[in-house]
Amino acid sequence: MIYYAQCAVRRLVGLAVAGLVGGTLSGCESILDVELPGQLVEEDVFTPENAELLVNSAIADFECAYSMMSATLTTMGEETWAGTGSTFGGTHGDFDTDRPGGGYCADNDNVGTAWWHGYERSRLFAERSLQRLMEEWTEVENRQRLMATAAVYAGLTYDFIGSTFCEYVYEDEGVVPPSEVLGRAEEHFTTALEIMGDGDFSIVSTSSLKQLAYLGRARVRRTLGDYSGAAQDAAVVEPGFVAWVTRDGQERGRWNEVYYLQQGFGYRTVAGPKWWWGHEPDRLVSAGMWDLTIADDGRGFHTVGLENGVPDVRVPETATGDPILDGATPFHRQDRYASTADWQRMASWQEAQLILAEIERGQSAVDRINAIRDVHSLPHLNTTDEGAIFSAIVEERRRELFLEGARHYMDALRYGLFFPRGRGVNRVGDRYGFSYCLLPPETMYELNENVPSGYIGPDLADLSYAWELQIDEKPEWPVPASLPRFDVMEFGAVPWQMW
Repeated sequence: MIYYAQCAVRRLVGLAVAGLVGGTLSGCESILDVELPGQLVEEDVFTPENAELLVNSAIADFECAYSMMSATLTTMGEETWAGTGSTFGGTHGDFDTDRPGGGYCADNDNVGTAWWHGYERSRLFAERSLQRLMEEWTEVENRQRLMATAAVYAGLTYDFIGSTFCEYVYEDEGVVPPSEVLGRAEEHFTTALEIMGDGDFSIVSTSSLKQLAYLGRARVRRTLGDYSGAAQDAAVVEPGFVAWVTRDGQERGRWNEVYYLQQGFGYRTVAGPKWWWGHEPDRLVSAGMWDLTIADDGRGFHTVGLENGVPDVRVPETATGDPILDGATPFHRQDRYASTADWQRMASWQEAQLILAEIERGQSAVDRINAIRDVHSLPHLNTTDEGAIFSAIVEERRRELFLEGARHYMDALRYGLFFPRGRGVNRVGDRYGFSYCLLPPETMYELNENVPSGYIGPDLADLSYAWELQIDEKPEWPVPASLPRFDVMEFGAVPWQMW
């Protein structure tokens, strides 16, 4: 059964159309004006007449989840910090969530992380629509475009799930590892490319659905270790290519949540540099995102606040001088988005170049980094040191993909970067949790007859547990090895005078 809300709530919840892609609906118009019964079976909804609506619903759910995930999961990649909203000495929200909230992103309470259900709904609509379009609905208008679009968005959903979760649980199969999830993403992108053949489609999020499919497949192939296949796909992506998550600032599910949770609600801030206080207090674990610069001679590509450096316009932020909601954390406002209606980038030529740089290395990688910097009028990188080049690639990804769907969190899992995993305290003295890769909701295990009774996922407190697709090569991270320190007054290992 699929359950629906009435028109009174101004959206058809069951179909995730808080705002229909390609024709945003802010109220009950067109199909939403119909008084629907309280219960409909799947066959009532998955009909050829609804094909366009179903594919649009897959896009709308994906976009809702992507926007909320970009706002909340970035705490795991040290792009943002969240406010506790409570007294000091507790367990803080940063690195304290190992299972995303099970609700729907359009119904969030501002401090939740309920984006997972949006991805699940998107996957359901995309895959089931694709299957019917390929096998049954052969007379549907614009059938090829709808099939290719459904396949791409199914692939994108599997990409984000497979790049963040420790494992996943499928109804008919039980527990599967990230490699299998990403394998399904690759299959969907391949299907989309086969459907398009020599053609291409322009849809609401991009002028080239084909390039989005190639870039999506390059992503997952790189993560799966198929570097040759990833390079071939990434090379297809042309300068200027971009794909977006559309936003309009009307219904909650259509907001740019990165903007809202910082400027609108004041619960999050751009993250600053951080040491591992209370565990290894002299170890810098993140250079943060404040005052990022690039030396005008190309050196110091990891520098923070470098004298005479050129500000890195890819990470725009402003120190407001005020705290966020916890009353202690300084508010560094992100300036990438100016309203809840600003669209969010989810794929670009720049990302394709960084995939190629990581695969090719050497001077070719330096040239690709510099081509990206040319887009932003930034100084060139000049180095022949292979270790420095690899570290530069990781740092360039962190900056170029700032606030884009928690990409740096995914990088942290893949490159084996910092996760406190229950050790030490954060900037306000609150204990860190054991967050690492994400776990599916417990009910996905408990209700699945293919999962052993009592099993609800790996023990993330076991520090020997590592994400399946983590690579062995490690960047010099973070660089520089030190940043300006502050005289501190010890109180639970908190350097209060830093603020």
